Parts: sequence; C-alpha cells; structure tokens
Amino acid sequence: MDKRPIEDIFNECYEKMLAGMPAEEIIRQYPNHAKELKELLGVAQSVSHTPPVRVSDQKLFSCLIKVGEEIQRQKERSLSSKLNRLFVFASPAWARGFALTLVIVFAAWGTVNASANSLPGSPLYLVKLLGEKASYFLTVNPQGQLELKITFSERRSKELVKEFNKTGHVDIQTLKRMLNEAGDSLNEVAKLPVKGQKIYLVQLKYLNDYQKDVLQDLQSRAPQVQKAKLEQAITICNQRCRWLQMACDRGCVTSMRGCPCPLPSKNI
Repeated sequence: MDKRPIEDIFNECYEKMLAGMPAEEIIRQYPNHAKELKELLGVAQSVSHTPPVRVSDQKLFSCLIKVGEEIQRQKERSLSSKLNRLFVFASPAWARGFALTLVIVFAAWGTVNASANSLPGSPLYLVKLLGEKASYFLTVNPQGQLELKITFSERRSKELVKEFNKTGHVDIQTLKRMLNEAGDSLNEVAKLPVKGQKIYLVQLKYLNDYQKDVLQDLQSRAPQVQKAKLEQAITICNQRCRWLQMACDRGCVTSMRGCPCPLPSKNI
C-alpha cells in the first residue's frame, strides 16, 4: 500500500496525465486511492480547458485561505464525518480539486501567492505546493522550468530549517521533496543547449553545497532517531557534488553517465 501523502501521489499522477496517459489507466495503478484520484484528475482535466475568470484579488485570497483551512479540517476528520458547512464537497478530494482550480487561475494572473510563507502542516501548504506545480506546467521553456525547480528545492531547504526551529524535528517529507526537486534540476540541465549548461551547473553546485551545509547543521541538532536519515541525505549530496564538479569541469553534461539524480527509494 502506497503510504505517501495524497498530494504527492496526485502530483505524480498529474504528470503522467500531462504526458498523455489516460486517466483511467493512471487510476488503475493506484487502487487504494482510486476514488480520490478519479475526482482530482477529473477536476484537473476540466480546469485545463477552462477560460480565465475575472475575480477580484481580495476575494481570491479569501477563498484560498478558506480552502486551505477546509483541507486541514477534513484531514482530521474520520471518513464518516458529515459534509462541511463551508463547501459542499463529497470528499476531501473535491476540496483539493477546488484548491487546484483557484491556484491555476491564481498562477496565471501572476499575483503574489497568499500561501507563500506557509510551512508543512499549515492549512495553506498544500495550496502552496499545487501553486508551484501549476507554475511549472504553465512555463513552456526548459530554462524557465529548470529555474523553477531550483527555486522550489531552495525553498524546501528554508522550510526544513524553519520547521525544525519551530518543532525540534526534521520534516522527512519536506526533506524528500528538497532532494527530489534538486535531482529533477540535474536531469533538466541535459535538456538545455550545450552552450547554456555551464551557468546552471555552477548554480546547481552552489545549491547542492548549500543544502549539504543545511543538512549537516540539522544533523548536529536533530534527535538521535533522525540522524541516520540525515546522514543518508548528506551522502546523496556528496554524490551529487562529485558529479557536478566533473560536469562543471567539462562545461556540460553531454555523454556523462552516473548522474545521481533520482532519489533511491530505499533511502530517506
């Protein structure tokens, strides 16, 4: 049984749908979440064909906040709980789907995201992640997508530190997202013209060194039970550091092998 958060599973499914895989086939791959995914993918599919709607920024901010609070409340309820008074949704999936609709419209306007400063566990954090996903898929050029991935990974690093300073524990899901987004960035470099790769390789090396420093600092302060997880993450950063140094020396990643981009499932 897939024990990942539903938002991570949905993100994975949404990427498959954008790649051309039929929604029915995607849902069959996740039988334990079939009902929620059917609703979410249906909403996401319909949103992609929906023309922009004119709504005031003030009302949209208010809706986003209410949606985030509703998602958090529905997470804390049992499956037999009554329908919410704020939104008449049959399941939490509809609340998430509605949030996705607002986020895509919100991202298309280019206005400031109301959830920008939210942290894992807060009502607006899911809205923040969905907003990032929408921004990524609304960006058509490879350079822009790469820059977003780098920004998102750096953002996860800062969230990791803020959440630790607040709770005294490392949020493992945020740690995974940080490493995955950095790994995605390494993969994206290869899509760029060879002449334009070096500047991004240097930027990624800086990001990797920064994240390694963050992890080493957290490891020195984290509870003993979490030190092993952090050590695994530091090892991944060390592997990427060596690969990036070789890539920087070459000035490109063409014909290079052994990129430690994917996060091994057995790790973290």
